[in-house]
Amino acid sequence: MRFGCFGHAADIDTIAGAGFDSAELDLMEISRMAPDAFGAFKKRAVQTGLTFDAFSGFMPLTERIHDPEFRLEPWFAHTRLCAERTRELGAVLWPMGAGKCRSIPDGCADVPAAKARVREFFGGIAGILGEYGIMLAVEPLGPPNSNFLQRIGETAEFAGEIGLPNCRVMCDLRHMISSGDSYRAIAEYSDLIVHAHIDYPLGPRRYFPKEGDAFDYKPYLSALKQSGYARLLTVEATAYDDLPAEASRSVRYLKRLWEET
Repeated sequence: MRFGCFGHAADIDTIAGAGFDSAELDLMEISRMAPDAFGAFKKRAVQTGLTFDAFSGFMPLTERIHDPEFRLEPWFAHTRLCAERTRELGAVLWPMGAGKCRSIPDGCADVPAAKARVREFFGGIAGILGEYGIMLAVEPLGPPNSNFLQRIGETAEFAGEIGLPNCRVMCDLRHMISSGDSYRAIAEYSDLIVHAHIDYPLGPRRYFPKEGDAFDYKPYLSALKQSGYARLLTVEATAYDDLPAEASRSVRYLKRLWEET
């Protein structure tokens, strides 16, 4: 198992210094870098010794796929720009949630058509990523974040409907708890799960897992281990007071739990 940490471009030295193996960076930030700034960032990234397997944050959550004014083509162009840049950084996959963006509108008169629209959007992104050797990992999201694709099984079926070999799924501790998904689903769909997230899953804010936070992470880690999962487990922590200290404590704790599981 390798351990990753969410972060921004300014955080990569801190993430490396904390003891993580990889940094999961923000696609919107990467796409907005001027060419010279991106070139300089690439040099910094190499020097950290981190890998950059996964990139998330594809689009602002204010976007709505089902809005009559929403157009696919600009986002497909955004996909291509991000794919080119992230491939240069070593991207293997993009986790894709976009929960509010993909949610079926309240009172929707044609739910099958709305779901087909989401398939068209995600399928178009996966098709472009396939040209760059990058997988799309569709993320099941719990009810606070989305009303569509909430469980691993449902999301695996959706990926199958897209029908592209690089369109897979992922698991996230927070969302599994929120949606009531069983940890058994990790083993059941182990051949499709290509990425995993973890954070302290109780409450609205995403904290680093830490010893003494009164949550038992071992059942989730055990499900990953027993399924044969050996890819990246990324800590999706966005709330902290001291990133270097909290990140360092968290990765040490998770590594110990993984060995004990």
